Amino acid sequence: MGGTTFEMRQCRFVFCGAEDDEPFSVLLPVEPAPTLQVVRSHFPFEGRFHFRLQEVTSGGNYVWRDLVDESTVIPIDALLKVLQVSSTPEEYPVYSSQVDNTNELESFQRSFRESYDDSACSGDHERSSKGSNKQPQQQSSSAAPQLNALWKNTKHHLNKTTAKVWETVEFTAGRYFGSQSGAEKPTAAALQNLAAASALSRTPFSDSNRDHMDQIRRLWGAVVGDSGRPFARTSPVWVDEGGFPSDDPGATFKAHGVLALHALAFFTDVHRSASDEMRRGGYAYATEGLQVVSILVEVLDLDSGRFLERDEVYWKVFEDPIGWYELFSVAFHAHHTFWRQQGKGASSTSTSSTSTRDRSFQPSPLDLTKQFVCRLLMQAPKTVQDVVTLADTIY
Repeated sequence: MGGTTFEMRQCRFVFCGAEDDEPFSVLLPVEPAPTLQVVRSHFPFEGRFHFRLQEVTSGGNYVWRDLVDESTVIPIDALLKVLQVSSTPEEYPVYSSQVDNTNELESFQRSFRESYDDSACSGDHERSSKGSNKQPQQQSSSAAPQLNALWKNTKHHLNKTTAKVWETVEFTAGRYFGSQSGAEKPTAAALQNLAAASALSRTPFSDSNRDHMDQIRRLWGAVVGDSGRPFARTSPVWVDEGGFPSDDPGATFKAHGVLALHALAFFTDVHRSASDEMRRGGYAYATEGLQVVSILVEVLDLDSGRFLERDEVYWKVFEDPIGWYELFSVAFHAHHTFWRQQGKGASSTSTSSTSTRDRSFQPSPLDLTKQFVCRLLMQAPKTVQDVVTLADTIY
């Protein structure tokens, strides 16, 4: 493949108090040499963090050096210890003197359990959660009665299909109020895969990135099938057969992140029969797929990184490297089923706004897809096979 390639390298991280766990990795650019500031910009979780660099001593042991200067160059194959000192981004830098008097294990245990306060996040930190930062304890005393009241006031307007919305409410409440028995935090293996998905969701597409180009070639090959048409980076085929909004899919993935590219490439390639049927379904295949990716990112809190602190019954699914992608696959196929049930002209992107819904509270295919995902996860799947089996029982 011609042209200049954009090389990346791994930077490994462990959290304070969990040094024996498997490190998770984040890709950093090789050129220019990454600094502490670059590490912060690529770190996939929200909050304010202090980093320590592992350095080997002459005696074969190692020490952890506090990183304070944002211009410090991070060496190749670096292992960084992460200490979260605030749950929300802050304007001022964190100095080593603020960390030295902190018990690391206590701070680690507290940092991923503490609630988000009401203070506003800095405007230049785009990765802050869009949701409320109020404490879950406060939500449980005020939000739950409001949800119950809303449900009682509208229940008589809902038909059998829209009644499933309540299951979504129960799922959302369980996320914050810990109502699901058997819930636990993600294991190291699940955390590594979730962190990778979170990082991909924040990474814009780049033509100079070899992995991005490999994925888009994979998607092209799955779309055109055995026709033998040569790869075209921009082509009307992306619109006519791929369902993209323009003939430049790269522009779409620059806006939405390459997690959607990986997901569409996986589904279109691995599940070709279903994909071929869905691309003839009468809706914009890729555009709707992007919306399904957004649903999963929201439900799993990949955008905010809060999956670190959530006790859930379904994290074991994501110990499998393809767990997230198979969940996307069944969710995307469910969306196709809901679209067909509502008939032609029911494109979810055109009906998801409440201002355009009819007075019968007819949910859009995207609404139903989100409810489907929540119901599926509430069944506590443990493996990819569980995901597929449970999906068949829901719709």
